[in-house]
Amino acid sequence: MSTYVYEPYWPDPAKELETCLNFYRDLVNQMYFWDLMEFVAYLGYRDGVEWALEQLGRENVDQAVLAEIEELDAKLRANADYLVNELELYKHIWRDEPEEYWWWYLDGGKPDGPLEAREVVGEMWKVAKAVPVTTIAEEHAPYEVQSQDE
Repeated sequence: MSTYVYEPYWPDPAKELETCLNFYRDLVNQMYFWDLMEFVAYLGYRDGVEWALEQLGRENVDQAVLAEIEELDAKLRANADYLVNELELYKHIWRDEPEEYWWWYLDGGKPDGPLEAREVVGEMWKVAKAVPVTTIAEEHAPYEVQSQDE
């Protein structure tokens, strides 16, 4: 079950659509420019596009805008091999987005991420719970004052 809730940057869905579409357009049109972290961060703007379309009602959105979104989506899907295999976009990300948000699942994954991501996150939680901070810093370094002559 997904616990994902999109939080818009703008309360006005039309402004959210405009802003997120600009970022999504840049993401897709410059796909080979972004590194893994940037791509993951910018892919969330496609969520904003979807949120705005749902708020506005697709029938109330300019057909040219809808056509551009379809074109960008097709380009993203056409580059799935690059995103999955070369950029390894989905290998280590935890995904909680609804399955309808297909752009998060071009690798065929499901919500909560691939097995590797679940294992990594699970191990991190075990370590975080098991190791108190005081055991990490065993000894404080002494404070030393150096004279200006040195």
